[in-house]
Amino acid sequence: MFVTNSDREWEKFGKNDAYYGVLTEEKFRKSNITDDVKEYFFETGRNHIQSTLAQVRQHVDEDFIVKRALDFGCGVGRIAIPLAGIAESVTGVDISDSMLDEARSNSHTRALENIEFIKADETLSIVQGKYNFIHSFIVFQHIPVQRGEKVFSLLLDKLESGGVCVAHFTYGKASKLNRLTSFLSNHVPLAGNILNLLKGKHFSAPRMQMNDYNLNRLLSFIQREAVSNCFLDFTDHGGAFGVTLYFKKL
Repeated sequence: MFVTNSDREWEKFGKNDAYYGVLTEEKFRKSNITDDVKEYFFETGRNHIQSTLAQVRQHVDEDFIVKRALDFGCGVGRIAIPLAGIAESVTGVDISDSMLDEARSNSHTRALENIEFIKADETLSIVQGKYNFIHSFIVFQHIPVQRGEKVFSLLLDKLESGGVCVAHFTYGKASKLNRLTSFLSNHVPLAGNILNLLKGKHFSAPRMQMNDYNLNRLLSFIQREAVSNCFLDFTDHGGAFGVTLYFKKL
């Protein structure tokens, strides 16, 4: 799927600091990863799924049961692996080969047989069939908007009738400084590298894009798919304002 700097940076995280690339807390740095830390990492995924499905059942479909699930931007499997414990089958999709390799290792360690991890391409051509649960959290913000919108539209097409989608997007920054640094990193050559130095990091340390989406356009994509019970939950990740969209396809 993606031939942008964002994709290369994500692969750098996959090779060098996979867990920190998913959750940017110092405890998840490669140098700090232990079995206990890794277990805590996946516990955050289990908690996320529990709270997400509670929201789905409260606001979208009180009787919803996960059957065939897709986690877009699965990384090392933080969400997909807990999902495998409650779903009939799970497909994790990511752009990074290194992230996918680590996710497969994590699933093999847990002897999971109802989960697969596949690499994304621009049209999600390897993602076959329909799903009754499609999920993506803190992922689209790292994808350039034009491509992200295309992927979201493709995912909506893969949601079966009666299925539920939960997708997270960022739409704005809390401060002018955040907006400026994000713009410079995304659009000005070497600006991200210089910002790395100013923060005491290595010049070539990976940096994730932080892209803001137009909520009007996203809602228009959803409405065209004939959905019901659309629910919106606000998020704030370090001054990156976002929403998680919950809805059911008719």
